[in-house]
Amino acid sequence: MNLKTKFYLSVVLNLLLFGVLASAVYTYRAKLYQRFLTKTDGINIVMFGNSIVAQGNWIELLNRTDVANSGLPGRVTYHFLQEINSQVLAKKPKVCFVMGGINDITVGVSEEATFHNYTKLLEILETNQIQPVVSATLYEQNDAISKAKVDRLNAYLKSYCKAKQIPFLNPNRYLSDSTGLRKEFAVDKTHLNEKAYQLWAKDIITVLAQLKI
Repeated sequence: MNLKTKFYLSVVLNLLLFGVLASAVYTYRAKLYQRFLTKTDGINIVMFGNSIVAQGNWIELLNRTDVANSGLPGRVTYHFLQEINSQVLAKKPKVCFVMGGINDITVGVSEEATFHNYTKLLEILETNQIQPVVSATLYEQNDAISKAKVDRLNAYLKSYCKAKQIPFLNPNRYLSDSTGLRKEFAVDKTHLNEKAYQLWAKDIITVLAQLKI
């Protein structure tokens, strides 16, 4: 290999390395930014839930620096109970937005068992003087069986939240139609695109204003 070839090969490899590093920084920028802000500004808001929550860039969506993304991809509500100490209580937020349940439905956990886990989670938050806010479990695309189970779970959650005076958000009313999650708001059968997150964030910002947080 001559000197000229080695030079061009070196340039190409350096460009590839730069591209990989730039991609990693872009992908994890929110988490890096959040880690820095946690040490400087503190956390008032925790977003807690499954991969749908985890994939939201909440610092940008809510336009504030006191929010932590504690989404847990692939977890069911039982796992939320196992992780609540480290993912929520340790951060000492004023409010915790919770959304999950679709993974429970997917793996065959009954709506009643999922609701039981939810109530325990909400009780833990209130015992620790953290205001809970529940977002309805989201529909999947074109899955009538899943949709019926989501409806059943959400009916339990809505009734409980009303009785306990816990704010309850229902993004399904603008993200879904009679068949489930609308294609224009989805990246796959279950997960949301940026347009969907922006609409959901508007509801969250409204609740934060009502709670004066």
